[in-house]
Amino acid sequence: MTDIEARRGLTPRILLSLLAAAAIGWLLISWQDERLQTEGIILLAEQPPRPTEAIERFRDAGLLSASLQPKLFEASSVYLLGDREKAISDLRALLLREPRNRTGWLLLGNWLLVSDPGAAAIAFGQADFLDGRIPSPRP
Repeated sequence: MTDIEARRGLTPRILLSLLAAAAIGWLLISWQDERLQTEGIILLAEQPPRPTEAIERFRDAGLLSASLQPKLFEASSVYLLGDREKAISDLRALLLREPRNRTGWLLLGNWLLVSDPGAAAIAFGQADFLDGRIPSPRP
């Protein structure tokens, strides 16, 4: 085998090794993201709930994730802490970035039921639209 033939055989192996390393790195980051979100959810489920600590976990998870799911959990934690206006504002900002987030629309609808029933109905309508039940309520 010549030196050129040996190099040709080595190049695909190096590329495959780099691809495998990248895949393993991505899996480790995804695992850490999920672990942090799970810890946050557990903190919220404890009696009494610990939303301040949960927010820290969700913020850390948000640094590792392209998804807005940690932001949704964070807004829920802020709501549990009693800062309704900030939670609603954060959730609306999330929905501007991710308008197909059915869970976000349902949360917004529930949070607005008492203070703004009209906006709550629109939020629930948007969730129904995403389910394919009705035409979009948006103009």
